[in-house]
Amino acid sequence: MTRPADKPWLAGIILAGGQSRRMGADKVELEFDGRRLIDIARSLSSKAGCDAVFVSGRPQAENAIPDSQSGSGPAQAMLDCLDFLGSAFEGALFLPVDMPLLQAADLTELLAGQSGHCRAWENHPLPVYMPAGLSLPPRDKVHSIRSLLAALPVQWRDLPEDRLARFANLNTAEELTAALKLR
Repeated sequence: MTRPADKPWLAGIILAGGQSRRMGADKVELEFDGRRLIDIARSLSSKAGCDAVFVSGRPQAENAIPDSQSGSGPAQAMLDCLDFLGSAFEGALFLPVDMPLLQAADLTELLAGQSGHCRAWENHPLPVYMPAGLSLPPRDKVHSIRSLLAALPVQWRDLPEDRLARFANLNTAEELTAALKLR
Protein backbone atom coordinates (compact mmCIF):
# COMPACT_ATOMS: atom_id res chain seq x y z
CA MET A 1 0.00 0.00 0.00
CA THR A 2 1.29 3.44 -0.88
CA ARG A 3 0.71 6.22 1.58
CA PRO A 4 1.34 9.95 1.49
CA ALA A 5 4.72 10.86 2.98
CA ASP A 6 3.30 13.85 4.85
CA LYS A 7 0.50 11.99 6.66
CA PRO A 8 1.31 9.82 9.68
CA TRP A 9 0.09 6.31 9.24
CA LEU A 10 -0.69 4.97 12.69
CA ALA A 11 -1.78 6.44 16.01
CA GLY A 12 -1.36 4.26 19.07
CA ILE A 13 -4.01 4.84 21.70
CA ILE A 14 -3.68 3.46 25.20
CA LEU A 15 -7.04 3.12 26.91
CA ALA A 16 -6.31 4.18 30.49
CA GLY A 17 -9.45 5.90 31.77
CA GLY A 18 -10.83 3.13 33.97
CA GLN A 19 -11.47 3.51 37.67
CA SER A 20 -9.43 0.41 38.67
CA ARG A 21 -12.04 -0.47 41.34
CA ARG A 22 -11.44 -4.22 41.24
CA MET A 23 -7.68 -3.74 41.34
CA GLY A 24 -7.88 -1.42 44.34
CA ALA A 25 -5.06 0.72 42.94
CA ASP A 26 -4.56 2.87 39.86
CA LYS A 27 -3.58 0.42 37.10
CA VAL A 28 -1.73 3.07 35.13
CA GLU A 29 0.77 3.45 37.96
CA LEU A 30 1.00 -0.25 38.85
CA GLU A 31 4.32 -1.92 38.24
CA PHE A 32 4.66 -5.16 36.33
CA ASP A 33 8.07 -6.74 36.35
CA GLY A 34 9.64 -3.43 37.44
CA ARG A 35 7.88 -1.17 34.89
CA ARG A 36 4.68 0.84 35.11
CA LEU A 37 1.82 -0.56 33.02
CA ILE A 38 1.51 2.73 31.12
CA ASP A 39 5.21 2.59 30.18
CA ILE A 40 4.87 -1.00 28.98
CA ALA A 41 1.89 -0.02 26.80
CA ARG A 42 3.72 3.02 25.38
CA SER A 43 6.76 0.92 24.52
CA LEU A 44 4.64 -1.79 22.95
CA SER A 45 2.78 0.77 20.82
CA SER A 46 6.07 2.19 19.57
CA LYS A 47 7.47 -1.27 18.80
CA ALA A 48 4.31 -2.00 16.80
CA GLY A 49 5.11 0.96 14.55
CA CYS A 50 2.86 3.71 15.87
CA ASP A 51 3.92 7.15 14.63
CA ALA A 52 2.50 8.77 17.78
CA VAL A 53 1.17 7.35 21.05
CA PHE A 54 -1.76 8.92 22.88
CA VAL A 55 -3.30 8.16 26.26
CA SER A 56 -7.08 8.13 26.54
CA GLY A 57 -8.85 9.09 29.73
CA ARG A 58 -5.88 10.66 31.51
CA PRO A 59 -6.02 14.44 30.93
CA GLN A 60 -2.74 14.95 32.82
CA ALA A 61 -0.80 12.41 30.73
CA GLU A 62 1.58 13.29 27.92
CA ASN A 63 -0.34 13.25 24.59
CA ALA A 64 -3.63 12.92 26.43
CA ILE A 65 -7.00 12.58 24.76
CA PRO A 66 -9.67 13.49 27.30
CA ASP A 67 -12.93 11.61 27.63
CA SER A 68 -15.94 13.72 26.70
CA GLN A 69 -17.77 12.18 29.65
CA SER A 70 -15.75 10.59 32.43
CA GLY A 71 -16.86 7.10 33.42
CA SER A 72 -18.71 6.37 30.17
CA GLY A 73 -16.58 3.33 29.35
CA PRO A 74 -13.90 2.34 26.86
CA ALA A 75 -16.14 2.22 23.77
CA GLN A 76 -17.18 5.85 24.25
CA ALA A 77 -13.54 6.73 24.92
CA MET A 78 -12.62 5.09 21.61
CA LEU A 79 -15.20 7.24 19.82
CA ASP A 80 -13.76 10.32 21.57
CA CYS A 81 -10.29 9.35 20.33
CA LEU A 82 -11.46 8.82 16.77
CA ASP A 83 -13.18 12.23 16.86
CA PHE A 84 -10.04 13.83 18.29
CA LEU A 85 -7.76 12.31 15.64
CA GLY A 86 -10.11 13.06 12.75
CA SER A 87 -8.23 12.38 9.52
CA ALA A 88 -4.76 13.18 10.92
CA PHE A 89 -3.79 9.49 10.79
CA GLU A 90 -4.71 6.67 8.46
CA GLY A 91 -5.69 4.50 11.42
CA ALA A 92 -5.54 3.93 15.14
CA LEU A 93 -4.36 0.97 17.16
CA PHE A 94 -6.21 0.73 20.47
CA LEU A 95 -4.49 -1.03 23.34
CA PRO A 96 -5.69 -1.35 26.95
CA VAL A 97 -3.23 -0.32 29.64
CA ASP A 98 -3.78 -3.56 31.54
CA MET A 99 -2.45 -6.17 29.08
CA PRO A 100 1.30 -6.18 29.76
CA LEU A 101 1.90 -9.68 28.40
CA LEU A 102 1.11 -8.65 24.82
CA GLN A 103 3.97 -8.64 22.36
CA ALA A 104 4.58 -6.41 19.36
CA ALA A 105 3.66 -9.26 16.97
CA ASP A 106 0.20 -9.42 18.58
CA LEU A 107 -0.32 -5.85 17.41
CA THR A 108 1.55 -5.73 14.10
CA GLU A 109 -0.39 -8.69 12.75
CA LEU A 110 -3.56 -6.60 13.10
CA LEU A 111 -2.17 -3.92 10.81
CA ALA A 112 -2.22 -5.94 7.60
CA GLY A 113 -5.52 -6.67 5.93
CA GLN A 114 -8.39 -5.43 3.87
CA SER A 115 -8.55 -1.68 3.61
CA GLY A 116 -11.46 -0.03 5.39
CA HIS A 117 -11.84 -2.82 7.95
CA CYS A 118 -11.12 -2.96 11.65
CA ARG A 119 -9.01 -5.90 12.73
CA ALA A 120 -9.01 -7.75 16.05
CA TRP A 121 -8.33 -11.20 17.44
CA GLU A 122 -11.31 -13.57 17.67
CA ASN A 123 -13.00 -13.36 21.11
CA HIS A 124 -10.75 -10.41 22.07
CA PRO A 125 -12.08 -7.00 21.03
CA LEU A 126 -8.87 -5.41 22.32
CA PRO A 127 -6.36 -4.68 21.00
CA VAL A 128 -8.02 -3.48 17.81
CA TYR A 129 -6.91 -1.62 14.69
CA MET A 130 -9.45 0.89 13.35
CA PRO A 131 -8.89 2.69 10.04
CA ALA A 132 -9.72 6.37 9.66
CA GLY A 133 -12.87 7.32 7.80
CA LEU A 134 -15.19 4.69 9.24
CA SER A 135 -18.89 5.43 9.32
CA LEU A 136 -19.34 5.26 13.08
CA PRO A 137 -22.60 4.33 14.79
CA PRO A 138 -24.53 6.88 16.85
CA ARG A 139 -23.08 7.21 20.36
CA ASP A 140 -26.33 6.21 22.02
CA LYS A 141 -26.14 2.82 20.23
CA VAL A 142 -22.64 2.08 21.57
CA HIS A 143 -22.69 0.45 24.99
CA SER A 144 -19.54 -1.66 24.83
CA ILE A 145 -16.55 -2.31 22.61
CA ARG A 146 -18.33 -5.36 21.25
CA SER A 147 -21.40 -3.29 20.29
CA LEU A 148 -19.12 -0.73 18.63
CA LEU A 149 -17.32 -3.39 16.61
CA ALA A 150 -20.61 -5.12 15.73
CA ALA A 151 -21.61 -1.95 13.88
CA LEU A 152 -18.36 -1.81 11.89
CA PRO A 153 -16.65 -3.97 9.27
CA VAL A 154 -14.23 -6.19 11.22
CA GLN A 155 -11.80 -8.86 10.14
CA TRP A 156 -11.58 -11.24 13.09
CA ARG A 157 -8.26 -13.08 13.23
CA ASP A 158 -7.85 -16.55 14.67
CA LEU A 159 -5.84 -16.37 17.87
CA PRO A 160 -3.30 -19.17 18.13
CA GLU A 161 -3.70 -21.19 21.32
CA ASP A 162 -0.09 -20.58 22.36
CA ARG A 163 -0.76 -16.81 22.50
CA LEU A 164 -3.96 -16.89 24.54
CA ALA A 165 -2.31 -16.19 27.91
CA ARG A 166 -0.81 -12.95 26.54
CA PHE A 167 -4.32 -11.49 26.22
CA ALA A 168 -5.06 -11.55 29.94
CA ASN A 169 -6.55 -8.33 31.32
CA LEU A 170 -5.25 -7.50 34.77
CA ASN A 171 -8.30 -6.36 36.72
CA THR A 172 -7.50 -7.74 40.18
CA ALA A 173 -4.43 -8.20 42.37
CA GLU A 174 -4.80 -11.96 41.88
CA GLU A 175 -4.70 -11.58 38.08
CA LEU A 176 -1.60 -9.39 38.41
CA THR A 177 0.12 -12.07 40.52
CA ALA A 178 -0.84 -14.83 38.07
CA ALA A 179 0.41 -12.80 35.09
CA LEU A 180 3.77 -12.20 36.75
CA LYS A 181 4.24 -15.97 36.85
CA LEU A 182 3.70 -16.14 33.05
CA ARG A 183 6.28 -13.55 32.00
